[in-house]
Amino acid sequence: MNIRGFCLIIFLILTASCFANLEMKVDSGVSMPWSGFLEVSDSERTQLLMKNDFRAYFLPTVGYEISGEHLIELSFFHFTVKSTFEATDTEPLASYESMFKQDVLSLTYMYILPELDRFSLQLGVQGRLWFKQLTLIGSKTFDRKVSDLSFGPAADLRLQMNDKVFIGLDVSTGLGKGNGFIDMFAGLHFEGPFYYVRAGTRYWSVTNSFDNDRFFLSFVNLGVQFCAVF
Repeated sequence: MNIRGFCLIIFLILTASCFANLEMKVDSGVSMPWSGFLEVSDSERTQLLMKNDFRAYFLPTVGYEISGEHLIELSFFHFTVKSTFEATDTEPLASYESMFKQDVLSLTYMYILPELDRFSLQLGVQGRLWFKQLTLIGSKTFDRKVSDLSFGPAADLRLQMNDKVFIGLDVSTGLGKGNGFIDMFAGLHFEGPFYYVRAGTRYWSVTNSFDNDRFFLSFVNLGVQFCAVF
């Protein structure tokens, strides 16, 4: 890179910092498997998740709010869940282990609408880059990897209860080639001078297709989200 290009990048960063705020967000809690199955050639369903197989989750996000109207967020999410199944009423005995791994890189753009009475609303679009692996080992075997891209709308609604407390609803959905997702949060939103804290329930589900094979996974997450703006 030459001196002119380097100076241009520094100038753009300094210019953006004059009109934008840096946002650091962390979402953490406990993930409860809700439903999970695999369909192989539309002929058989194989269970993938045990409902008592809880997992902790951690989701960091970096955002940039420009002029109080535009918000750009980038987040990375890694998730692994394993379940072991044993069927004692079959001959021979069936036992297998399922393992699901997922890495998600998410980019979100939101337009911040002017506040209206007790309502505040953000509308935008979200893109997600997925890297997934599903493996079955034992009496049933399956091993597939997939990377895919999804796009869809996103919205963040807040209903003011008093000066500090809001009811929050955050929804994002998307579709890609052979996949789809829905991510929805509902809970209480506590707002301060340079931060906010959210506590509530988040529902997350994903579907994917491998040619004629399809799997579906869904989770209910209980957690807390903290965001600081600089």
